[in-house]
Amino acid sequence: MKKPTFASLAVFAVAFIAATLSSHAMPISSSNLGNEYLVRGKDLSKFSIGLYGLQSEREIEWEGSGVTQTLESSKVLGYVGYDLLRWVTLYAVGGQSESKFGNADTADAETEYGIGFRANILNHFIREPVPLEDVVRLNLSAQYTRAEAEVGGMDLEWEDISVAATIGLVNHTEGLKYYAPESISLYIGPMYSVFESDDFKAKDEIGAVAGIEIFFMDTIVLDLKVQQFEETSVGGGINFRF
Repeated sequence: MKKPTFASLAVFAVAFIAATLSSHAMPISSSNLGNEYLVRGKDLSKFSIGLYGLQSEREIEWEGSGVTQTLESSKVLGYVGYDLLRWVTLYAVGGQSESKFGNADTADAETEYGIGFRANILNHFIREPVPLEDVVRLNLSAQYTRAEAEVGGMDLEWEDISVAATIGLVNHTEGLKYYAPESISLYIGPMYSVFESDDFKAKDEIGAVAGIEIFFMDTIVLDLKVQQFEETSVGGGINFRF
């Protein structure tokens, strides 16, 4: 019998590897040319994504008894937004939240989801003499989310509807952009938040929100905020625009 040659062994090895990997790999690589993709970068300019967390405390009143307790919630939510107009963004939000009612044990993490919009109303440049602030901005936002929790054998569900109007003072920084953010905005304004539930309602529905936005560039923004009702809530998130 003739001994197998090196060439025949190489062909056999390639065939064996191909057969082994056929169910795990595709025999073609992706393209590095932007114009060979169905959806290219410029077509995503109206989209935005982000991730934020919120540690909140709200005083609630149980229906039928008038008993007041503190609802503590820890949320981690992500969103995908789309610009309906150049100044209006509609977004869908979803993630997980953990809730605690009074002295009861913290409930297991549950899904929370909803929709919202943000409207950029006013962007006014401050005339000379220019102080530290360069721009005044007015923004309006509204959000609806649905949450649930199992506490003490009870399945609780509620809807959180909130609306906020904020006025911000913006400072456009100067100097080396690699070492400093492009802009910093301090904002404050009134906030309305109501719980829709068969079991409880929010004790105070009118509060305030304040925070800081750090624009590392036009497409990356860090947002840190404080919400004040009868209790104080803190949160923050990172936002990306395409």
